[in-house]
Amino acid sequence: MKNLTTRARLILLILASALPALGVSVYNGFEHRRTLETDAREDLARFATLAARKQEESIEGVRQFLFALSASSESLMRSPRDCSEFFRKLVSASDGLYNAMGIHGKDGILLCNAISWSGKVDVNNRRYFRLTADARLFTVGEYQVGRTTGLRGVNFGYPVLNETGDLTGVVFAGMDLAKFNELAARTPLPEGGMLTIFDHEGTIIARHPAAAGRTGEKARNPAVIEALGASRKAVFEADDTSGKARVFAMEPVGINPDGSRPFHVLVTITKDVIFVNADRTLKKNLAGITIAMMLLMLVAWYGSNVVVLQKIQIMLDVARRVHKGDLTARTGFPPNKEELSQLGSALDNMARALEQRDVELQAALKQVQEQAIHDPLTGLYNRRQMEELLSREFLRVQRSGSTFAVVMVDIDHFKRINDTHGHETGDEVLVRIATLLVNAIRRSDIACRYGGEEFLLLLLGASAENAVRRATEVQRSVRNLVLPLRGGATLSVTASFGVAACPEHGTDRDALLRAADQALYRAKNSGRDQVVAAGGAAA
Repeated sequence: MKNLTTRARLILLILASALPALGVSVYNGFEHRRTLETDAREDLARFATLAARKQEESIEGVRQFLFALSASSESLMRSPRDCSEFFRKLVSASDGLYNAMGIHGKDGILLCNAISWSGKVDVNNRRYFRLTADARLFTVGEYQVGRTTGLRGVNFGYPVLNETGDLTGVVFAGMDLAKFNELAARTPLPEGGMLTIFDHEGTIIARHPAAAGRTGEKARNPAVIEALGASRKAVFEADDTSGKARVFAMEPVGINPDGSRPFHVLVTITKDVIFVNADRTLKKNLAGITIAMMLLMLVAWYGSNVVVLQKIQIMLDVARRVHKGDLTARTGFPPNKEELSQLGSALDNMARALEQRDVELQAALKQVQEQAIHDPLTGLYNRRQMEELLSREFLRVQRSGSTFAVVMVDIDHFKRINDTHGHETGDEVLVRIATLLVNAIRRSDIACRYGGEEFLLLLLGASAENAVRRATEVQRSVRNLVLPLRGGATLSVTASFGVAACPEHGTDRDALLRAADQALYRAKNSGRDQVVAAGGAAA
């Protein structure tokens, strides 16, 4: 040590001071790998959730579209030729979203289709048709090759019901797999990530990035097959078919009337992609520590780099917020000649445009939904919407074992009111009764105009005894209602009530409504202005 030059001593001191930094860098590198793996699993789960949400939005869009079509399907079925032309125009206007659309009769025979066909086409063995016909609810099908189109796609079905609630057919739409792959291609993914969408049978219906020949194939990875069978949200690790270690995130999408999940979204990334940045960082740190003492001027460069990174980080933060749905996010960069400021201003303008488009879209969607499910005179739910809500409630009751009740309300001598005082007064009576019913029930309960002078109340969680008590309170409120007429005269009205509860008076929608209607009939035949429960006397 005594014989070493000052230069050698300084070299040894630099090497000695660098050793702890080297040790810390190696330790941090391995810690960074563990952190990246944890973050990657969480990110994959978020990406899978986002992709699943996009698929659910697509399914909901098709459901609302078919719901609207079902309202006019009965009239279309009377003329197969006009019906086919009608659907042909819809498919043509869908920009390739649908490759088929039409109506099957309740026996499964194709009645009309946007695509020309020959011979008899029977879809009784198609799962989506059987589920739709049996449950009388919207159903998502599985991967199939169309019998009339010869094209690969997924069919969606919606029941066509007549005025008495009987099934008369099934309106369907076949979504082209090319559109599924376009939607998948627009789904954000982590760097190096891969998105796959399976149907409920484990068949691939979309892949991003696209892989030639994979669409229509069954899942081959045993770990993926096991996750599909479990049909639940999961994050797991496994080797792919080529032997590479991967992390997978699985997310089920939607639910069919039989409780099955129509789609499953799988997002995956190889573990070497997860660690590539950590390994690169470790190498940089080691090299940086070795040459740090010789490159002091790097500090000045690094300082300028920080200034740049701050603006980039702000823009990344805004982009992430916009990606998550916060369209109010802005960078706030002033417009000037500096490139990053110009990029930030462009990002702000894009977010403003997206925000405006979202507002307009939500307003239009809300208007369409309101028109489809509400009675235009009273503002209450209409009969079709109430029947759908009842069907959903029966499914919920089957899962939870809870109860609910329905109350059928009929205004007494309503025809006499119309004949004596005019339809304008009759409409005013309906509106006043509707307002009274809404004010009399809880916020969790539902009221609808069932038809003419009839209303229906859906009392969630109510027993038969509780429903009778609450219906009696409403009956008394109706009796006390006084409507002013022209010339200072007034009009009093009464109503009759029929009460039925699930499950004691019916375990399906039709049986329960029939029980309530029979109770209402007894109430009217027993003198009106009273409440009668199914299977009992007037309250």
